[in-house]
Amino acid sequence: MNEHALYEQVELKVHNSLRRRLERFEALTPPHVGMYVCGPTVYSDPHLGHARAALAFDTVFRFLRFLGYRVRYVRNITDVGHLEDETAERGEDKILKRARLERVEPMEVVHRYTVSYHEGMRRLGCLPPSIEPTASGHIVEQIQVVQKIIEAGLAYEQDGSVYFDLEKYVHSGAGDTSGRTPYGALSGKVFEDLMANTRETAGGSDKKSPLDFALWKRAEPTHIMRWPSPWGEGFPGWHLECTTMSTRYLGETFDIHGGGLDLQFPHHEAEIAQSHGAFGRDPARYWLHSNMLTVAGQKMAKSIGNFITLEEMFSGSHPALDRGWDPMVVRFFMLQSHYRSTIDFSNEALGGAEKGFSRLQAMVGAAEDYLRREEGDVPDDRAPSVTGSVTGSVTGADLYRRTDAGPLEDPLAAAGRSAPAPGTLASPPGDGHAAAVADAIEACWSAMSDDFHTPRTIAALFDLGKLTLQPEHRKVAAETQGAAARTLLLFTREVLGLVPAEGHSRREGQGRREGPLDAALELLISLRQEARARRDFAAADAIRDKLAQAGIQLEDGKDGTTTWTAR
Repeated sequence: MNEHALYEQVELKVHNSLRRRLERFEALTPPHVGMYVCGPTVYSDPHLGHARAALAFDTVFRFLRFLGYRVRYVRNITDVGHLEDETAERGEDKILKRARLERVEPMEVVHRYTVSYHEGMRRLGCLPPSIEPTASGHIVEQIQVVQKIIEAGLAYEQDGSVYFDLEKYVHSGAGDTSGRTPYGALSGKVFEDLMANTRETAGGSDKKSPLDFALWKRAEPTHIMRWPSPWGEGFPGWHLECTTMSTRYLGETFDIHGGGLDLQFPHHEAEIAQSHGAFGRDPARYWLHSNMLTVAGQKMAKSIGNFITLEEMFSGSHPALDRGWDPMVVRFFMLQSHYRSTIDFSNEALGGAEKGFSRLQAMVGAAEDYLRREEGDVPDDRAPSVTGSVTGSVTGADLYRRTDAGPLEDPLAAAGRSAPAPGTLASPPGDGHAAAVADAIEACWSAMSDDFHTPRTIAALFDLGKLTLQPEHRKVAAETQGAAARTLLLFTREVLGLVPAEGHSRREGQGRREGPLDAALELLISLRQEARARRDFAAADAIRDKLAQAGIQLEDGKDGTTTWTAR
């Protein structure tokens, strides 16, 4: 058990989109970390794009807590103000349009698809955020932020609507000398180029400049969702809610702001400008962005028919899918790509991920059995898996556990304390296997602390798992065997959130699927072939004999392949 918080021992580096480089992560007020992530606009069922962003920041959330940080993770729900063409600020409110088409109240749409979103994320193993505020629940606070921006001279009212005066902001002279981030620095856009490209559309608008964005919109007589304000009845602009709710719950400056890459412009650029207008400072120190998702090489879009909802993915009901895929297989597949890389979905790629997931679960299951057999329980019996259980159930109660004295205890932080910390596992001189185990454990830490690099982490876990199945592993010290088993179990289940597939429970011994057992057998066959290749016939025969005792007969072919039959 580590005496000090892991974040004091592990140097975490993150890719800051604002400066386009890897930077050492340093919390403003450790051990506390504030993280805001742009959530969904709830007007339709959750799809693979929602899953990509949610999984990326679920991984960030998990690892920060695993390192011992106390993370307040705020993810909003947009239930008003997001127009069909947000860049041009034209079209209907997305939720109002869905309500009109379905002939229901807007809040019925919001509730239905919020529930659908939560269920999809739960099945994917995503932990709920610490706070999940809605735009409609913070109208008063949004009006107050607008008033602050007006008082700063960076917004103007026109016929009941209020707009951010972007040109005045850019050329106000307060600029970089006050530490302000220039408009366009996050997305790489140049303001003058943007102005030149929009001059021809400047007419027919009540805005001073076509780039000015709405902080508050006047509600037309037919607009259902409307609230009173100093400028008349209306509704907030889309960008405003994130500035308001992030600072409401995390302070005027917080640690991490996350979201999809498509939100860099104009949404996140607008947030930075709004924050300076209202509070005179940048909102976040680190900006993290997850990349987009494609399907069979094409960007996912309803117009070309490859738009896949999570329910379609799990059930296989979409025509582009050969069959349904288990949520944990989908999670594993996404984690095989770094969050800043593009992911391409295909049936072939998912099939490969399913095999890899089964192999990893087989190795982790063996590690769990070892810990239960040798140490009496899986780590840490005082802090059960934050993932809920081997069934993958996730509820809000899993985030923290209240002790008898009252303070909240984070089971993920407790799991981190029970993990072998980097640099703490010593291997005896000349013991090549123990050294390889120590290196594999170090590789897990190194990968996750390098901008949450899940593909390298998964590769390191496979390397570690293969080592634990070698005959030499049973000869190393119990400390080394326990460290390997704990690392496999904790990094897979807690950090990566990969639990046994739905309907499969190792602990209860019920609902076993053939996949993980097949994968374990294939691993043993592979190890036996490696032993034969290096002429370690004793080890190869031992594997064959043990399998034979279990009723599995191996048959070696002339071409070097090995098949098996079960009696």
